[in-house]
Amino acid sequence: MTKGHGNSRRWAAALAMSTALATTLVALPTAGQAQGTGPATAQTQQRSFNIPPQPMPEALSLFGRQSGMQVSANGDAVRGARTQGVSGTMAPEIALQQLLAGTGLSFRLEQGGAVIVAAPSTSGSATMLSPVMVQGAAVADKHAGAADRANSITIGLEDLERRNPSSLKEVFAGEASVSVGGGQPMSQKVYVQGVEETNLAITIDGARQNNKVFHHNATNLIDPSLLKLARVDPGVAPADAGPGALGGSIVYETVDVADVLEPGRSVGGFLSSEYNTNGDSLAYSGSAYGRSQGFEVLGFYKNSDGSNYKDGDGRSVEGTGAGLESVLGKVGFESDSGHRFEFSAEQVHDEAVRPFRANIGRLTNRNEGLRLYDLKRQNFAFNYSTPNADGMWDPKAVLGYGRTEVGVPTPFGSVGETSSLSGKLENNFNFSPGNTLTVGVDFYDDKAEYDDPTVSIYEASTNVGLYAQARITPVDRLRLSFGMRGDQNWFEGTDGTEIDHAGLSGNASAAYDATDWLTLKAGYSRVFGGITLAENFILNENWSYAGGIEPVRAENMTLGFETHHRGFTFGAGIFRSDFDNARNETFGGGPQITSDFETQGYNISVGYNWGPGFARLTYTDTDFEIDGITGDSDFGQYLGTPIGQIFAFEVAHSFARTGLTLGGTLDVALENEDPAGVGLQPLGSYESLSLFAEYQPPTLQFLTLRVEANNLFDETYADRATYGQEFGNVIPLYEPGRSFLVKAKVTF
Repeated sequence: MTKGHGNSRRWAAALAMSTALATTLVALPTAGQAQGTGPATAQTQQRSFNIPPQPMPEALSLFGRQSGMQVSANGDAVRGARTQGVSGTMAPEIALQQLLAGTGLSFRLEQGGAVIVAAPSTSGSATMLSPVMVQGAAVADKHAGAADRANSITIGLEDLERRNPSSLKEVFAGEASVSVGGGQPMSQKVYVQGVEETNLAITIDGARQNNKVFHHNATNLIDPSLLKLARVDPGVAPADAGPGALGGSIVYETVDVADVLEPGRSVGGFLSSEYNTNGDSLAYSGSAYGRSQGFEVLGFYKNSDGSNYKDGDGRSVEGTGAGLESVLGKVGFESDSGHRFEFSAEQVHDEAVRPFRANIGRLTNRNEGLRLYDLKRQNFAFNYSTPNADGMWDPKAVLGYGRTEVGVPTPFGSVGETSSLSGKLENNFNFSPGNTLTVGVDFYDDKAEYDDPTVSIYEASTNVGLYAQARITPVDRLRLSFGMRGDQNWFEGTDGTEIDHAGLSGNASAAYDATDWLTLKAGYSRVFGGITLAENFILNENWSYAGGIEPVRAENMTLGFETHHRGFTFGAGIFRSDFDNARNETFGGGPQITSDFETQGYNISVGYNWGPGFARLTYTDTDFEIDGITGDSDFGQYLGTPIGQIFAFEVAHSFARTGLTLGGTLDVALENEDPAGVGLQPLGSYESLSLFAEYQPPTLQFLTLRVEANNLFDETYADRATYGQEFGNVIPLYEPGRSFLVKAKVTF
């Protein structure tokens, strides 16, 4: 960044801040009106609704799109119902109440959204129904409410709007069992119950991700501004989650026109700008979108630029300046007969000077300084689906191509590139509500390549799989999900050696509504993962694959319960994941090195939703071992990391009539002594509090203003999942110290 750019950025930031302040002062008299007494959603600002009288299934689909809220409903319960509609600007919860008025239906709020239930019986209890998802998106999760979703962590559009994330760490704020290490986006990695993300099946818009390029970089560089959904299936994943779901899966979906276009309009767009005081960073974004006669088009662009941020002690963390650029384009068509076609193209690019080893601050025994990193991830996906199908013909097809390139000019002129061509073809046989069978075939063709002026080498892997997953309700209150997949895997080493393996995977999950307020849940899976590709930057042309490489396998178990009563929720569960023959190759040690590792522990959550607000606390205690001893973040680069005990608290409250929402998050990590048991440093404790206020003036619905105070106590800390904290010669990549952010967004 040049000095001239810095001056222009400061002027732009000052203008944005003064405009936001002036507009807020003008709107304050309106904001001073009395608070409404009716309930409002705890997860969003007010939205505009225009849903005319019509059959309830179509009305719920339209409500999902206009609210962005995830809604689950039993097909039999809503099929014959009609609504008188709803119109006006209000909180989604109030709109849903009006939509259901007089139909004999009601709803309850859950973490993933709202669940439609039958009217209470004379005993005052509600009849539980097996839900089918209706969502504010072009492609809904038809299996929401199934037993294999009982442990899913769903971050929907409302959560994303409330959290205003600029990194994956902020996407998963409030979720103790999902940890994101690394102080800035290009070095962040995601860990689910202690398991590193390359051991999970990860998709973006349905396209498989193969991004194990360089251990100093992020595995999947993602701009959260592009997202409408992030769903984590920890541990046990269904067969249709795809190959390689050894420790679960993560599903990312980017925004569609239906998620952002105002009701009753055919075109729209927005402009947004935000300024962060810590690092003097400015980000701006814009989008334009439209829909006509079934055709849709969307374009999005964002750019951020900034200087190094400071940690809690006021020290500059070198090589952490913002430098992310992201682009998304989508075109789609949905016919009157319910066939939907969509093509998306996405690119996220970070090119900036970073620490020599970008995932740590520095090594105390070396003077390596900084160097340039050029990280670019691209994703292309074609999707065909029938969103409203509910019979025996309910097909889905996906064809995707993902590519990640990391260029590091110093010292060898190195370039690493991974790519994945993937696809699947499946059909849902919908026998009746709550009883479906998904059958399909999928494939991937992955490649990991390293180039510098002296060598060009690669490993490659191809996989074809057949799968079936049944989701049934055999008796009232009991939901079962079980499935199997068979995979044939072909691997090619750097010397041309070819190794073939085939294996079976199986899974089973159960959710039993023991009472109207208590659900018991359990899951088990045994997964075949084939041979995973090595990291690009440690590929060695002299490797020998004599003797072969054993395929990785994993075994997962979950057991827990969840209660909900009059807005209160409480849940707890235990988990364990065991991995055998996980590939852990080194440049000098060879390609055949494998390790056995395991993570185990328990999760607890407690929350209360009081209508216009909610509060939720989650806790995890996770142990991580490699080959029978406490694991560390170095030997476990692509395996896992010692998480220990984490608390995550989130709270928000909306003042419906004033358009004001207040909230915040608190992250707390207790000291972890486990690494000290193997001669390393214990992991220190920390507390980080962040608060926000968001305001949408009732008379200026097109304008949204937001202020944040992040790491309010100015804590000096590295996130528990950040690399290297247990080693005495590592200065970890610290998180930003206290910072203030102001944001303005105009929708047109």
